Amino acid sequence: MTNPEIKWLWDTTTGDDIVQDFYKPALENAVFYQRKAGYFSSTSFIEISVQMIDFINRNGKMQLITSPNLSTFDKRQLEDSIKNKEEIFSEIFLDDLANDPDGTKQHFAKLMSYMLTNEIEGKPQLEIKIALTDDGKGIFHNKSGIIHQMNGEKIGFLGSNNETGSAWGGTNDEEFNAVCSWNSEQEKQQVNSLQHNFENLWNQKNTSTRLFDLPEAIKLELLKIRPKSNIEYQDLLKDVLDDIEKHQKNKDTQSIPDEPIKEKDLHDYQKSAIKKWTENNFRGIFSMATGTGKTFTSFGCINKFLEKHSKTVTIIACPQTHLVEQWATAMNDYNSIMPADIRVTFDDSVICYAEKNWKPKFKDLVYDFNKKTFSGKDVISNILIFVTHATLNSSNFKEYIDELPDSKILLVVDEMHNIGSELSLDALMDRYDYRLGLSATPLRHYDQEGSDALMKYFEKVVYDYPLDEAIADGFLCGYYYHPIYAELTSDEMAVYNKLTGQIAAQMNNVKTKSANNDDNNPANRRAALIGNAENKLAILQEILTKLNWKLDQTLIYCTSHPSPNLKKGSNTQLENVNEILSDHHITVKSVTYHDPTKSRGEILNNLAIGHYDVITAVKCLDEGTDVPSVQTAIIMASSGNPKQYIQRRGRVLRKNDAIKKEFAIIYDILVKPPKFEDRSIQLRERKLLAKELLRHQEFARIAINKDDAYEAIKDVKKYFEIPDDLTQEKIDTLE
Repeated sequence: MTNPEIKWLWDTTTGDDIVQDFYKPALENAVFYQRKAGYFSSTSFIEISVQMIDFINRNGKMQLITSPNLSTFDKRQLEDSIKNKEEIFSEIFLDDLANDPDGTKQHFAKLMSYMLTNEIEGKPQLEIKIALTDDGKGIFHNKSGIIHQMNGEKIGFLGSNNETGSAWGGTNDEEFNAVCSWNSEQEKQQVNSLQHNFENLWNQKNTSTRLFDLPEAIKLELLKIRPKSNIEYQDLLKDVLDDIEKHQKNKDTQSIPDEPIKEKDLHDYQKSAIKKWTENNFRGIFSMATGTGKTFTSFGCINKFLEKHSKTVTIIACPQTHLVEQWATAMNDYNSIMPADIRVTFDDSVICYAEKNWKPKFKDLVYDFNKKTFSGKDVISNILIFVTHATLNSSNFKEYIDELPDSKILLVVDEMHNIGSELSLDALMDRYDYRLGLSATPLRHYDQEGSDALMKYFEKVVYDYPLDEAIADGFLCGYYYHPIYAELTSDEMAVYNKLTGQIAAQMNNVKTKSANNDDNNPANRRAALIGNAENKLAILQEILTKLNWKLDQTLIYCTSHPSPNLKKGSNTQLENVNEILSDHHITVKSVTYHDPTKSRGEILNNLAIGHYDVITAVKCLDEGTDVPSVQTAIIMASSGNPKQYIQRRGRVLRKNDAIKKEFAIIYDILVKPPKFEDRSIQLRERKLLAKELLRHQEFARIAINKDDAYEAIKDVKKYFEIPDDLTQEKIDTLE
């Protein structure tokens, strides 16, 4: 074999192509690769994928010493215990692997996992050790490598380049020296010296740097995704080669100035919303139907805010942790497809919620934000903070915000109605100069004081885009609406009457009015009875029979509260529904409050890709759940709260071009109360029913089959002497 031509100095600023002219030739006939790198990413393989595949197939071995990308706090924590080391290393790797919008990292991680589990002469094909300086204050930043050739010759290199896609792919400016054992005795000695130093470190001889094995959590994750057969391995190679082709096409496209990548733009209604908000001095509320792109519209607002100010803090607050993560992902998606002039650019960011150890990162951020260079320039000027509503209201978070005095702050609150309670309102500090509230239902149900406080803080609704407009404009799907009315069984009726009498007595007794949240409270027990009504299950089976038991991409909202008329330990409605579906060989998965918010997102993703046919859920899926593939919703556990039922409807109305979704179907099952001879009791029952029918009426108003839906509702109104043209005012004046 002929040795590759390798020169002494490589410098990308002078036009050197280090991938084509150095790395690929050096690996062409390599059998062993020893590498020290400050940082490593599996996506570094993408630039030399063909060579790496050949390297793997000829049983080439690799030893890698690298440093994790650690914050100052992480480095301090690593000194505490081995457990902390394991956890921190694992979290860094797994978080990076999860941030994989196009699946590229997964493919190359699978390639790594194959090498880690493929033993050659009793040792893994790829061995990785993680390096940390002895005092924990600095970072391991050594960057060198030795590439052993089939003929016994060696290439050594030493310089600035890490083992990352940016280093090898031409994004970074890099410079390094290379020496070859065949060029001269001097270069041979230099290569041997690099190898000697590597092996001393690998074996922990005479070194101040400590090495740690790859944590078990990472190994287990890689074991999960590794190819488990030669067929799977060959499929993986195909996926990797497809990634290379896509990557090359992207590079080629980007290199042609007259044929730029086609960028998307915001819709006209989103641009109009942004304009209204900026004209109101960067304050206001967007009341936009679920699924109409409040998130992307908000990013457009942030862009306008950043254009106006040079020293900024942007805070995006969400009610739940999985929504925080969803927003962070959406930010990357937005920036990848939008024109450069409306992208959101920032110097650094932090994600804050209780499950994350966010405080040290935030402290580092505050320090950098307030620091200036020797020339007087800011080290960083624009920071982005993702936070839950709960953490936004924490004393620690507020204290850190107070440490950012020299800045303009924009607060964006998603699902702003959730932050209107008396305790949560404390999170809305005057310190936040500019404000944007987002909600399909900005007013709080039965809380005028909270609604008024929110309106005062955000000033007003500057843009309203209701559901009927969004459907008419073609941004959301139309839907068929089927309200269905169940009756209680005789046994349930007896319990219902008894509980209703207790409620009436309680209403007349001032001393007992406070027990509203008690599980033994008769109002709560009666609600559980209605929620678990036996005939709802019979109606469900009728619906499923009409659908020929062919369910795909379906949500069923159930109650998980036990019925008071049944023995303790009896199945809840949720459990009964799951049994019915399983008996008909329909794959089903439940989502409840017991599930971590992160796993809820995973379950929904599995529904979208066909692992499940149906998800049964309690109201924990009411907010922020993006499942555009869902076409059918069956509501067995109703809600009188407009926030909840509007969100539920919105879940199924998102368009999905991939499955050519043209419409959605909503089945809504409601229990009819009995009639009472006592006029005062009967009036209360009619009012409760009328509130539910108001919701049914609203759902029917813009349904594709509105005439049929109205007819079903009309029959129930007539039976209970409820006005046909129902409004909240008419409910209040019922006699």
